[in-house]
Amino acid sequence: MSLTMTYRVACFLACLSASFVAAPAMAKACDPLAAGSSQIVFSGWSGPKLPVFVHKPQTAGADSRIVFVMHDVQRDGERYRDEWRDLAEQHNLIVVVPTFGREDFPTTGSYNLGNIIDKKGRKTPKAEWSFSAIEPLFDDIVCRVSGNQRGYALYGHSAGGQFVHRYVAFADAPRMDSAVAANSGWYTMPDDRAFPYGWGGDVAGLVSPAKAFQRPLTILLGTEDIDRKDPNLRVNGQADKQGQTRFDRGHSFLAAAHKRAGVAMPISWKIAYAPGVGHDNGQMAPFAIPHLLGAAARAPSPQVAVKAQADIEKLRSRKAVTAAMATIIELESDWAIQRLVELTEIPAPPFEEEKRGLAFARMLREIGGLDVRIDEIGNVIARRKGTGTGSAVMLAAHLDTVFAKDVDVTVKRDGDRFTAPGIGDNSRGLVSLLLVARALERHAIYTERDILFVGTVGEEGTGDLRGMRHIFSKPDHAIGSVIAIDGGEMGRLIDTAVGSNRYRVKFTGPGGHSYGAFGTVNPHHATARAITRFLDRAEPVTASGSKATYSVALLEGGLGINVIPTDSAFEIDLRSSDANRLAALDAILRSAIGATLASENAGKKQGGLLAVEIKDLGKRPAGTNAANAPLVSNAEAALSSLGVEPSRNASSTDANLPMSLGIPSITISRGGISERSHSNDEYWIAKDPHFGPQAALLISLLEAAVSNDIGDAR
Repeated sequence: MSLTMTYRVACFLACLSASFVAAPAMAKACDPLAAGSSQIVFSGWSGPKLPVFVHKPQTAGADSRIVFVMHDVQRDGERYRDEWRDLAEQHNLIVVVPTFGREDFPTTGSYNLGNIIDKKGRKTPKAEWSFSAIEPLFDDIVCRVSGNQRGYALYGHSAGGQFVHRYVAFADAPRMDSAVAANSGWYTMPDDRAFPYGWGGDVAGLVSPAKAFQRPLTILLGTEDIDRKDPNLRVNGQADKQGQTRFDRGHSFLAAAHKRAGVAMPISWKIAYAPGVGHDNGQMAPFAIPHLLGAAARAPSPQVAVKAQADIEKLRSRKAVTAAMATIIELESDWAIQRLVELTEIPAPPFEEEKRGLAFARMLREIGGLDVRIDEIGNVIARRKGTGTGSAVMLAAHLDTVFAKDVDVTVKRDGDRFTAPGIGDNSRGLVSLLLVARALERHAIYTERDILFVGTVGEEGTGDLRGMRHIFSKPDHAIGSVIAIDGGEMGRLIDTAVGSNRYRVKFTGPGGHSYGAFGTVNPHHATARAITRFLDRAEPVTASGSKATYSVALLEGGLGINVIPTDSAFEIDLRSSDANRLAALDAILRSAIGATLASENAGKKQGGLLAVEIKDLGKRPAGTNAANAPLVSNAEAALSSLGVEPSRNASSTDANLPMSLGIPSITISRGGISERSHSNDEYWIAKDPHFGPQAALLISLLEAAVSNDIGDAR
């Protein structure tokens, strides 16, 4: 029996006996891990004894997550442990930093290359690999904390990141369920080049690509880790083929993995970013946390969908609910059309929604059973009081349109087709709220939680979600879920928020004659260089993974062909449904602008300095619902019960704001058919319009929980 196996058996027997003996006996066998920061020595593997720096929170228990942290080339495990201490306390993690000191592991090959090949170029037995310390060390830590942990996470920065990505490829690691390689200097690429730059040569056959690609690996890149002159950055022909900087090389590594995997081989590798961060473990570590929580925390639960299906069947069986559904169909004729026309013919550009808000508030009061008010900035909020406690369910539609106040908004009717600017987006959404509120009140359907019917200001364009921002800045609302009504296609279910950051960037300088003042800073040159710098680094961020986009949309400035301009401006739009990617693009843009300003001023030959102004034109946060959010499953069940096939999508709506705050939020259809939104010939067709408000009714009742006494006999 090997030393490793002997150690594992002894550890298992010691832990097993702990339930039958007094605590002192267990402590003697396992040397329990003290709370706080400590150092232990690990000898339960075939290699040299390892100093191990550990932090165990006072609150850590038998199921606390164990995270191995691999240090950089400086081999300073204690510093790495200390940089993770606050995160360990915040997230109740047991942080373990095995330290591969230079005395026993003097070379890159012996530590971060795994000691797969010895200094004479010979393959070594797996028991001698540095990788082979992790699994038995995991057993040791589990034993010391009397734990139940079945898996662990692995994080490494710089040389530690190299250790991690090679561990994922080469090591026998059945219990590693999450891995993060942060700011690796260079990579062993998943191609046929000879090791250490590829999986070929002497190590061919040691890697199973299918197995490696199935392991969850996050390549975490600091957007500012772009220093080509960093003395610890490997610079040679092979490494430079991967890119000029650590940032570039990480993207090359993932691209090579996708190329190797092709279309037939599933791959669980991805890239994430630490916006604005350079080569600094302490600053990188917080961005690793979401990727180290294990597969179980990320996987959706089928039980949520099963429960939603059972709940919708029970709800649809109630007489009062059936009657309310029928009422919506009845009201879709004259009652709904009259209100649709009235609201549409009240102009409501962003920041000028007051008149439409007053009309909408009046319509809500006429329904009855609602506490209606208009808040400080013009949001119309009507509360339908629940019979119990708990956070409220919000049904929302926006009051504003994209059209100026002087645009003709007279509604023209041709059969079931109604034409006017803003009639679909979003007058029809407001009418859907009215229909739900009227159906609930007519049939005395009460819920345990409050339902808020809200007409929001500032959803469109320059409004920048100001209505939602204001509502969620007020702690007195206590909103637990949001159902926004602002979509055309009936089955389209928005459960992911596309965020956007928009800026106007303006460089200014003294100007002058194109010949006589040559050497003076030129704002146009600065604009061109800033955009080029940004594009060069932004392109890899958008090449794979969650969709992210950028667009330089407008250029302005200049006085004449023979004049050095005094100003040059551009406007840029950044978008993504992934908040991390959006933040990365934002950080790259700001870095490009700052670097350009510095280089232009450093290179000037005469005249004053270049200056820059960055004006925020609007920010909409990105977000997504939790994998197990009941709201999304409830919406799918409600739509399916109406014979509508749900389709999850991403878009930018009022739901962005609450979704970014972690509040379950969706956007659903208004009902009917909406076409030509944001154009003067916009129209809405009353074809099966009842499906929209019926879906809103069912989802809100599932979320708010129907009271037992709702006016029917069942």
